[in-house]
Amino acid sequence: MLLLAILAIDLRAAGPVVLIVGPPGSGRSTQAEILRKERGMLVIAADDLIARNREKFEKFRNPTIHGVEVHLDPALNQLVEEALTGADLSKGVVLDGYPAAKTQGDYLTGLRTKLNLPQAIVIHLQVPDDVVRKRLSGSKAADLDQRLKDYHRELDFAHTYFPEANIHDIDGTRKPDAVAKAIRKVLDQAR
Repeated sequence: MLLLAILAIDLRAAGPVVLIVGPPGSGRSTQAEILRKERGMLVIAADDLIARNREKFEKFRNPTIHGVEVHLDPALNQLVEEALTGADLSKGVVLDGYPAAKTQGDYLTGLRTKLNLPQAIVIHLQVPDDVVRKRLSGSKAADLDQRLKDYHRELDFAHTYFPEANIHDIDGTRKPDAVAKAIRKVLDQAR
């Protein structure tokens, strides 16, 4: 029985951990879905966890404070841990929108040790702000401005928090298949 538990831990640690970073409209979710279909990787998207667990985010909500970003809520750490702990990670995992803050990065570092996960591969989908604005022209300007600010904060965070990581910049303005091909190349070289 102990041997089976050890094998399960080794299998879970076998796949890559991929962090996809990019502005809104850059194709993060599209690329995560392609990795899920092509490689069988688990996709954990912050937006999905938040949407499925709204009640967990009420604990830290203060009605007198407006504009608090739900993606930075401490409740997200526990949801990511639960998703990682309860899944087969042998083919790898894609984290979309997490971590987005230093506290989340610290938490993920602890999870990496606790769950015997490999070092993350950071994929940065580069899309200029003006292209994002064109792609998301139907969005409210104020909302889009805030989302772009959040993205730039997340990118600055990734560069600061993962200085030893090789952040792979990929041109996100290309067609999804071309972007997926570039991501495949990065992952194949990382093996």
